[in-house]
Amino acid sequence: MKAERKRSFLEQLRTAFVIVIMIPVLCLGGFIFYSSHRYIKEQRLMESSNLVIQNQTDLNNWAKQCESSLRYLAGNFALQEFLKMDVNQYIEVNKAIKNVNPLLYNVILTNRYYKNISVYTDKEYHIDTSLIKNSRAVMNEEWYQEIMNTTGIYWWSSGGEMYIGRKIVTAYPVSTIGIVVAQLKKETFENSFQMFQQIPVKIELKDKDTVIYQYGNENDNDSWGFRQNRALADTGWEISYKVDKKYFSKNVFVSLGMPMLIICLVLFLAWFCIRILTRYLMRDLSVLMEEVNEVQNGNFDVEIQSSATEEIYVLTQSIQGMLGKIKQLIRQVYAKEIERQDLELNLLQAKISPHFLYNNLSAINWLAIDCGEEKISEITTEMATFYRTALNKGNNIDRLSVEITNIKSYVNLQLIAHENEFDVEYDIDESLLECVVPIFILQPLVENAIEHGIEELEDIRGRIKISARQEEGCMYLEVHDNGRSLYEKIGAGAMRPENYGYGTQNVHKRIRLLYGQQCGLTITADKTGTTSIINLNMKDLRKQIS
Repeated sequence: MKAERKRSFLEQLRTAFVIVIMIPVLCLGGFIFYSSHRYIKEQRLMESSNLVIQNQTDLNNWAKQCESSLRYLAGNFALQEFLKMDVNQYIEVNKAIKNVNPLLYNVILTNRYYKNISVYTDKEYHIDTSLIKNSRAVMNEEWYQEIMNTTGIYWWSSGGEMYIGRKIVTAYPVSTIGIVVAQLKKETFENSFQMFQQIPVKIELKDKDTVIYQYGNENDNDSWGFRQNRALADTGWEISYKVDKKYFSKNVFVSLGMPMLIICLVLFLAWFCIRILTRYLMRDLSVLMEEVNEVQNGNFDVEIQSSATEEIYVLTQSIQGMLGKIKQLIRQVYAKEIERQDLELNLLQAKISPHFLYNNLSAINWLAIDCGEEKISEITTEMATFYRTALNKGNNIDRLSVEITNIKSYVNLQLIAHENEFDVEYDIDESLLECVVPIFILQPLVENAIEHGIEELEDIRGRIKISARQEEGCMYLEVHDNGRSLYEKIGAGAMRPENYGYGTQNVHKRIRLLYGQQCGLTITADKTGTTSIINLNMKDLRKQIS
């Protein structure tokens, strides 16, 4: 019998999209949006260009008017006659100044772009006016030299101010008798650039590469949608116009409101039709979801029904295979639990009778006291403390304080055996002392630190640091020694767990069995020595023994 062909769920969905003409609608909407956006951008580009042309015309007229007033002053007969007078003719000079002062002030008043006017001459007039000045103080200035070497008008900026200047030259005989300088009002540019106040623009007035005046956005970036550089009349200055790129797409959606609304309405109707069609097409998938919910509630024996749709058929087979793997993993978890119990049993079997041990140590201690052997008494006391905390009445977990007491007794015994040849430092966070941890996990680490680190040192004194700290939801128990034997074997880095010794492997396995794969023991080496770190998750540690 010929096998039934599985229908593609994707093909059915594509058929639904073709029925409601989703793709043509989206293409039409995209075309409308693109065309409208392009039209708005072109209109705003034209608007920006027209404003630049208008502003350029205004500023050119401003420059020509400024130059016209300066030419008038430089060629004024009364001013030239005054500058040719002998400074010792006091009466004639004072009579002439009465005509010159009103002339200068009248130009300042009639030309609204002038802030001040100064006439420089090499003569020393003894008159009461601030407009006629001796040129001796400015003769070495660059602008003065430029004016003297220029036949026309010279424009420059200094100290944030703008100036224009021109030589005063007599017609016959031809000679330079002074210069006239006008200081310009910067407000002229601000008023002229007000026409751009609705546009995010940055305008810079430059004298060569030096920015004389800036208007608008001070944040310089490369996101400019419009740039133009134009010369300012015959001043030698240049005006740079830049418009932010965002301006050309600003409020586009407001302008496209009605077309977008129509497109959204069509899409909504299309989506409504698709929902009806897909509800019909998803009948098999709905049945599959009900079966998966059964699995979620703990029923792993549910029978997953097959489907005539190819994709759903593959999915049902995959879920069926996944259920088989879950059952297998559950069996593995049971096996791990049995392994953990066996490990604890092995640990208990390795212990000796605590009462027998305590009684004998106590007898040795009293005999040592009677004989005055304080060293032997100290050793038996530390051994009693060590084995009391190690055996711990058969408990495999206890407070961290008990584990710290155990390791201190063990270290004291080692110090006696090694005649205090190394130093020990403890850095324990007291807030962690009530947390419950597996017992006898620090002793193998300290034993390794002494046997493979401290005992192999020759030139320097051995040092061991034992610490307990809390960081980012984890407890870290750390043993560090300054031995370099592991560093000389593996270099700087972490030791692979499979290369751990028997004792450290036992600690690593116990922690992982009790707290999961994210916890365990890490041993690293560097130039400063060897560090063994036990990582325990704080949320798994109880604050008191139940």
